[in-house]
Amino acid sequence: MEQKTWITTSDRLYPNLYTILVGHPGVGKTRTIMSGRKFLAELPEFHIAPTSMKMASLVDALLAAKRTIIALPEPAMEYHSMSLLVDEWTAFMHAFDDELVGGLTTFYDVVVPYEHHRRGKDIRIKIPRPQLSILAGSTPSNLIKFMPEGAWDQGFTSRVLLIYSDERFVGDDFAQTTRDLPEEMIYDLKLIYALQGEFQISKEYRELVNAWRASNEEPKPSHPKLVHYNTRRRAHLYKLSMVASVNRGGDLVLRADDFRSALFWLGEAEMTMPAIFEAGASSVDARAMDELVDWLRTQKGPVPQHRLIHRATRLFPLHAVTKVIDLLHLAGRIQKSNDGFTAT
Repeated sequence: MEQKTWITTSDRLYPNLYTILVGHPGVGKTRTIMSGRKFLAELPEFHIAPTSMKMASLVDALLAAKRTIIALPEPAMEYHSMSLLVDEWTAFMHAFDDELVGGLTTFYDVVVPYEHHRRGKDIRIKIPRPQLSILAGSTPSNLIKFMPEGAWDQGFTSRVLLIYSDERFVGDDFAQTTRDLPEEMIYDLKLIYALQGEFQISKEYRELVNAWRASNEEPKPSHPKLVHYNTRRRAHLYKLSMVASVNRGGDLVLRADDFRSALFWLGEAEMTMPAIFEAGASSVDARAMDELVDWLRTQKGPVPQHRLIHRATRLFPLHAVTKVIDLLHLAGRIQKSNDGFTAT
C-alpha cells in the first residue's frame, strides 16, 4: 500500500510495518520471506531495497525509490517508498549502528522529513516523506546478540513486530507441488496496489477501539524488554487493521471485523514474544551444561563421579567443575545415587 492509503489520527499513519520472523534454523524463515519477495516482484515500479547497506547507501536507495501517482483531478502524489526483504537481519546490519537505527526510526514514521548534508561532496539530501517497510528473519540468539540491552528502551525496537515460532513442518520433500505463483493472488495483490485514499473509520470500529483502550488494552506483554513496545501497540493495531481491511475488500473502511482480525494477529504475535528472549539468552556456560547433560544421557547406566568430573573438566575451568555439577543436581537435571550420576 506504500503511502497511497492511510488513516488520520494526530497525524497521518501509514500501513508500513517492520516485521522480524524469529526462529531457530530450519523453521522456514527464508522460504517465507523469499516467497513474499516473489509476489512483490510482480508489481510494477515496486522498489525492493538491496540487502546489505550502510546508512548512506540506504538513503541513496530510498532517494531513488521515488513514486509519482497521478490521481486526477487531485494533484499528483509524490513520495519515496521502499521495502527491505532479507532472510537474516545481520546480513542487512552486521552490528548495531546508532546512525542507521536512527534512520530506520525516521523511515518508519514517514511524516518526519529526512535531511542530510554530505560535506565531502557538498550535497544536501532531502526526502520529504521517506517510508520503509521491513520483512526480515533472525535466529533468537542472533537477535539478542545484535540488540544491546539499552536498545529495548529505545524507539526502534518499539516499532518492530517480532513473530516467533519454533514449529517445524514435517511433510513429503518429494511431493509434486507447483512452483508457479497463483495468478488469482497476483491479481488481488495488484488490486491492493492500485488502492488510493484515506481509510474511513466506521462507528463500530471506533467503539471497539475505545472499549479496548478503556480496558487498558489488555492483555498486553509484561516482559521487561517489551515495556516500551507497549506504548506503540495501538499504532500496530491500526496498521494491521488497514491490512485486514484491504484483505477483506477495497472499500477503504475500517470495520468491526478488521479490528477483531488485527487484535487477533497482534495477540498471537505477542503471546510468543517473551519466548524469544528465553530462546536467545543461552550463554556459553549454559550450552556447556547442556552438552554435559547430553553426554551423561548417552552413557549406559549411572556414571561414577570421577568420570563425570573428568568429562566436565573438558568443558569448564577446573575451579568451576564441582559448582557446575552441584548446580545441575540442584536444578534437577542430573540425579545422584549410590551407583553414580544419571541424567533426568
